[in-house]
Amino acid sequence: MARKSSKASDEAAAPATGKSKRSKAVAEEELLDEEVSGGLRPAIADALTRRRFKAAVAIGVVGLMAWGAKSAWRIAAPTIAAREGYLVPADRITVTDPPEWIVSDVRTQVVETAGLDRRLSILDPGFAESVKQPFAMHPWIRSVDRVEKRVPAGVFLEVTYRKPVAVIESPDGDSRKLLPADIMGVLLPAEEVPLIRREHLPRVTGIVGQPPVGQAWEDPRVSGAVEIAAMLGHLWEQLHLQEITPSTRPEVSGSNQYFVYELVSRHGTRIQWGPAPRAKLPGEDSFAVKLERLQECIKKYGPLDSLESPGTINVRGELQVGPRMVKKPSERIVKKPEDDVVK
Repeated sequence: MARKSSKASDEAAAPATGKSKRSKAVAEEELLDEEVSGGLRPAIADALTRRRFKAAVAIGVVGLMAWGAKSAWRIAAPTIAAREGYLVPADRITVTDPPEWIVSDVRTQVVETAGLDRRLSILDPGFAESVKQPFAMHPWIRSVDRVEKRVPAGVFLEVTYRKPVAVIESPDGDSRKLLPADIMGVLLPAEEVPLIRREHLPRVTGIVGQPPVGQAWEDPRVSGAVEIAAMLGHLWEQLHLQEITPSTRPEVSGSNQYFVYELVSRHGTRIQWGPAPRAKLPGEDSFAVKLERLQECIKKYGPLDSLESPGTINVRGELQVGPRMVKKPSERIVKKPEDDVVK
């Protein structure tokens, strides 16, 4: 009986002991919090502040070093850039190979005219623009599309060249000049395009005056004529065409003002073509439709270089043809040799 009482007493005391231990742990934790709040937390804050200060100092030092290095480079850069190893010699300036229709040495002309031999340094911040500008000004170069530095000191320029698509017939005293023009209506160096080639290009007549070489005609009729010539391309020879004649005055349709063009074959057939495609005249048939009408006419009446071909052809709207007017022998005018001189 006594044993049972002792066991019961121990069991009753056990919960009290566990509760006491937990209370002691809580008390110790609260004491620790007080110590941290009172002492450890300010210490941690001080440590963080010191670390931040050191980081700020380090960043400041790095910034000052970078600024100093940049300033030093600004002072030393001109001297370093001017060293022989960074100056581009003439033979290290290369460009896109010119097409077969350009007979002159464009690269050499630009290098010599602009004095580029060992004048530019690849370390110069404005190097690309400095080498691009003189090439872009050459009359045979339409655009400089890319400038690529190369090592050792060198540069390659990717360029687009101009191509003569027509000649502008211009009076020159008792003779006529055939001035080559590209698709933008820019005057190209005539002396660099062989006469035999110019004589086979589409000939634009009725234009007076000429711009400086490398610049475009201000006469808006030129831009329309060269557009038609360029779009006909290789068909010009196949169709036996010779001239493009613009109207002297513009026509008006509503708010649109435009010039019309006439194509003339080698045997005198006159083709009423209408405005250039860029006019975008409402109701006007497309270039392709007009060309198809002309080709249908040739199938029906024969090539334009024959005497059986019509005298006039109108491809605007429905195809219309007119007879060829043949002059009597006594009415024919024989040109003197000097009247047909071209330059």
